[in-house]
Amino acid sequence: MALRITQQDNTITLEGTLNTETVNNFKSHFNFILNAFKNVTLNIDKVKDIDDSAMQILKAMYVNGVKNNMMFFVEGNRSEAIYEAFQYPNVA
Repeated sequence: MALRITQQDNTITLEGTLNTETVNNFKSHFNFILNAFKNVTLNIDKVKDIDDSAMQILKAMYVNGVKNNMMFFVEGNRSEAIYEAFQYPNVA
């Protein structure tokens, strides 16, 4: 399934599957939005699946945001799993 990306202000909503085929498109869009806003909320309520490679890219994006003092929030039904994966990132 393709990934649908919608945006309203600083909230990005994803719908579909976040995997190796769709993550680069998401990353490009997310970086564009992050340059416009200092904090971004990622809503993943409608994401069906997130594979390991996409999770690693999300984690790298989070670390990069922390290093650049940009806030990156994740909300939705799988947000706890994502925050657990983000636990103790090496941002030094």
